[in-house]
Amino acid sequence: MTNPPVFSLWYIAIDTEASVVPAEFEAFVQQEGAFLPCFPGWRWTLLRGLRGERAGQYLMLFEIDSAAARDRYLRADGNLTAEGEAFWQQHPEALPVLKAWRRFGTFSELPTLFTDYQLLAENTRSTVQAGPRYRAEPPVARVIGIHNIALRPQVTAAQFEQFIASNHSRIDDYPDWKFRLLKGERGNRLDQYAVLMEIASQAALDVFYPEPDIGTDEAARFAKAHRDTKQMYEEWKQLASFSGSPQLYTDYLSVAESQHP
Repeated sequence: MTNPPVFSLWYIAIDTEASVVPAEFEAFVQQEGAFLPCFPGWRWTLLRGLRGERAGQYLMLFEIDSAAARDRYLRADGNLTAEGEAFWQQHPEALPVLKAWRRFGTFSELPTLFTDYQLLAENTRSTVQAGPRYRAEPPVARVIGIHNIALRPQVTAAQFEQFIASNHSRIDDYPDWKFRLLKGERGNRLDQYAVLMEIASQAALDVFYPEPDIGTDEAARFAKAHRDTKQMYEEWKQLASFSGSPQLYTDYLSVAESQHP
């Protein structure tokens, strides 16, 4: 894959000890935080857990054009580069907004836990197109599932990644769903895998899985009509765990997105 994007996940927590409530935090980010300047080639989405391990908790998802666009501003240890520090110095108007954000909770900066992921595979035939993950009007609020994956005993990373490289084209996603497989290359989940499932809306999620890990009749019909995809998933499970229980996962709802050009 030539020059793939980087997906960077930063755990965000609101300051409940200061009586900050989710609605207050989300309103601030939508009305003010979303207009903070972004490093060139970066965009972010604020996510709130819908269900799973981190239900009710927040995550910032950065999609960065390339590793080079990331490395220009952020070092491998999570600290800013000289150019990253200079960027904020060149935007003094942002400092009061950053200060206000930190009164509500944490921002995407150390000591916040983070992982940078490289993209190993994606479904390029998905009906989910590039576009905003959150928008107030007309309303857009995509669901982002982060499902951790672990290799089975005696299976090597090279074996699993070769299988994915050779077989991910067999995946047909549900309508309005998009599969990506990621591998941690920096941060707290170094060399660990995750499925990032992007879903056009909560309604599109509920068509197939209105409850965690309980598929609808529509999901069963889709699997029956796409037998090779189901077979590919069975082959995957011989090498590694799969999306959903019993692995740790969270499905998040997009609640704000960067608006600065």
